[in-house]
Amino acid sequence: MSSPAWLGIGAQRSGTTWFTDLLTQHPSVGLGTNGKKEQQLLHKVGDGRAEASAYLDLFPADGVHRGEWTPQSLRHASAPATAARLVPDAPVLVLLRDPVERFRSAMRLAATRGKSWPYPVPITVQTWSGFYADQLDAWAAAVGRERMHVMVYENVRRDPQAAVGEVWRLIGVDPVPLAEVERASGSSSQAEWDWTPGLKESLQVMYRPQAERLAKDWGLDVSGWTGLH
Repeated sequence: MSSPAWLGIGAQRSGTTWFTDLLTQHPSVGLGTNGKKEQQLLHKVGDGRAEASAYLDLFPADGVHRGEWTPQSLRHASAPATAARLVPDAPVLVLLRDPVERFRSAMRLAATRGKSWPYPVPITVQTWSGFYADQLDAWAAAVGRERMHVMVYENVRRDPQAAVGEVWRLIGVDPVPLAEVERASGSSSQAEWDWTPGLKESLQVMYRPQAERLAKDWGLDVSGWTGLH
């Protein structure tokens, strides 16, 4: 039984659809056989709500380097151990965005879909989604830190070709030129959403230690995350 050649796990509202579209421009890189970017199955297998075969059968050994990118996997408690069992060798890809801006984008998406008054439910999930350092530690403990490839969205946007090329090399394919790197993804949020008094400042206080740990423990350049330094 085969398994994904690459596994994207997060973070939600951090450009993962855009990056996956670029990644799969390579003729030898693709998604699961159902064509979905997000399978939403790892945590369901871990929770006993889906069979492992339902996930693994999507990634046959057919010469295509198939993978998936479910952003919610980064924050799901059962996903790391499940990935360690079902996806034992593939690089684990993470794309992180300024957590305050990520939160705002999630709220805008919820408003776009008509689910925000004034927050999508549950707000605790959206707040927890920005605790990147804690989530990365859980994944590293399960799959091994050496398998994790963590990128900062704001830096990737400056040179997508280099960032995608590095991932292609991890997957085991030679880089090719990218096209349409500025094309917006279909998951873009359109609605307006305004901060309630004090919320942005509270998030900055909560996320600042997380950003410091990302810089110190993971060597990430998060200097572009305004308000967290």
